Amino acid sequence: MNKPHFFIILLLLQCFSCSKKEPAKSVQETTNSKDSISIWIAESNNTKTTEEQKLALQLKAFNLAENTNNDSLKALYFSKLSIDQNFITDSLLYRKVNKNAISVNKRINDSVGVANAYWDLGAFLNKRTIKDSAFFYYGEALDIFETTEDKYSAGQLHLNMAVIQMKIKDYIGSEANTIKAIEHFKSIKNDIKLSNCYNILGIVLNDLKEYDKSLSYYKESLFYLKKTSNSKIEEASLINNIGVTYRNNKQYPQAIENFEKVLSTNNLYTKSPGLYAKAMSNLATAKLYSKDTVNVERLLIKAIKIKEKLDDTGSLASSYHSYAEYKAYARDTLMAISKAKLAEELSITGNSNEQLLKTWQYLAILDKQHASDYFQKFTKLNDSLQIAERKQLNKFARISFETDEFIAENIELESEKETLSKQKQIWIGIATGFFLLGLSIYIIINQRAKNQKLKFDQQQQANNQEIFNLMLMQKQKVDEVKRLEQKRISEELHDGVLGKMLGARMILTGLNKRATDEAIQEKSKALGSLQEIENEIRSISHELSHSAYQKINNFTDSVETLLASNKIKKIKTIFIYNEDENWDSLDGEIKINVYRIIQETFQNAIKHSKCSYFEVTFYRNDVDFKVIMSDNGIGYNVNKGKKGIGIRNVTSRIDKLNGTLHIDSAEGQGTTISLNIPIKVNIKKNEK
Repeated sequence: MNKPHFFIILLLLQCFSCSKKEPAKSVQETTNSKDSISIWIAESNNTKTTEEQKLALQLKAFNLAENTNNDSLKALYFSKLSIDQNFITDSLLYRKVNKNAISVNKRINDSVGVANAYWDLGAFLNKRTIKDSAFFYYGEALDIFETTEDKYSAGQLHLNMAVIQMKIKDYIGSEANTIKAIEHFKSIKNDIKLSNCYNILGIVLNDLKEYDKSLSYYKESLFYLKKTSNSKIEEASLINNIGVTYRNNKQYPQAIENFEKVLSTNNLYTKSPGLYAKAMSNLATAKLYSKDTVNVERLLIKAIKIKEKLDDTGSLASSYHSYAEYKAYARDTLMAISKAKLAEELSITGNSNEQLLKTWQYLAILDKQHASDYFQKFTKLNDSLQIAERKQLNKFARISFETDEFIAENIELESEKETLSKQKQIWIGIATGFFLLGLSIYIIINQRAKNQKLKFDQQQQANNQEIFNLMLMQKQKVDEVKRLEQKRISEELHDGVLGKMLGARMILTGLNKRATDEAIQEKSKALGSLQEIENEIRSISHELSHSAYQKINNFTDSVETLLASNKIKKIKTIFIYNEDENWDSLDGEIKINVYRIIQETFQNAIKHSKCSYFEVTFYRNDVDFKVIMSDNGIGYNVNKGKKGIGIRNVTSRIDKLNGTLHIDSAEGQGTTISLNIPIKVNIKKNEK
């Protein structure tokens, strides 16, 4: 699919996905407090307000909400601040605002407020392209709205999740979520949302090259769009998509007809010059592919000029690629290579990887002299993108699996409760109506209970056997690793150390009977060999004791594996980090100590906090490495009681890194542990 041609529709969908209704509140705001927050937001939006002043206004609003004693009013303030992400621009401050919005709304049993706060967090993470976490929190909000029968919100969240899945090429998941959104929006007869849903299905099916189905969905989208008071611009955007699908399916006359229809829209150039330029470029390529070159160059040049004014880098790269195709068709190879290189440069500048792959593939055909270079670039980028896509899909699959598993468990528990309730009513009725048969009924019930207990014991025994087998397999793997390592050490000692010691011993034995100067020199050489053996043994020892933590490769994968290893406790784990950062470049001391701190904190949360989720977040700049670990457990008073051995171990490790530790917790409000570690540290040495 030629992605730039869908920019307008995707932009509209992005706007819809971030919009939602204000959460309902059950308390009347005080005039002064409401006005204060509104005034601060207005001041923040003033173009003359500096970044320092904006942050000061945000902190004032946060402190006002935090120092409010009334929980209902506090929930209202934090929910309002959580929604207005344009006001709270500091990421860490926003996370605090959102966390408070979730916890306070939970405390007052406002499920809609909790759902809206999860929605806010999903939108916040989606804007920062942390798609897996955004998908997870959209799902958390969706679970609540499904129970409240809020069809609009549930449908919009399904649509948001579908858009994310479409962007990571999880087309099956995207299609499934879009169909669920359609079911909700049809029940409330929301035509504009139905148009958006069918448009998404059209894009997905076009990507899958199922062009006939894609066209049918686009036409369905157009049908619902015409039932609304839509602008002609939205209709033109959809017709442009239809034209692109016809062009991809090589139905060039129909494609040309639709692109000309877009360009004939009244005031299109004035109201949406970007769409006008895209349609013009699309018309030129459709004509070129149909071997009609009349006015093709003029259309491409005009489209390029408009896109240059708009600074639309990604779309401009696509137009230059089309211009290169035109020049190649005109047998002007040198000019075609020149235009293709411009497309390459613009694709790199705009981070348009798909367009860059397409351009390199075309340059390999045009520029025979450098074809192998372009092919190598294409292969390397294509492989890296496929690896990234697989990794992203695996994350989404795990989130979907854990969510479905959690829902299935809840359904099973509810079913068991209903079954037990019905059984109780039946037995009470039988006992009342057939009192004379009580003895026989008692015998039957007693026998049934014994049978159920026997089945339960048998199942428990089977489960225990399975756990034992798993533990045995794990032990065998550990023993195998130990055996291989012992073999390696044996070979090192036998082939290196033992051979040298034998040689030195034989030399010294032969020299014991001689006292000449030459014998003394030979003894000196033998002693030197023994010293070399001493150094080699020390080297092997040093390797065994320190190689484990000098360098930890795949640092983030190790943390993900640690968090995913918890199978017994029903705790959802979340790991947020910037995948573009090179986390493996951190110093080995930092990685091993941070890993152990996360391990210790996670185990404490499992054992003591009674939490349902545990979250780890990584932030990094040129100076500091920040780690935030939080749970929604019972919390504790950090000022009371003695520090346990776990906290002492964490403090000891952070001291080794010259870092700082902050614990934020209170009874009933969960626990947050923040680490701030300087990246260039002087590791403290233990005194011998």
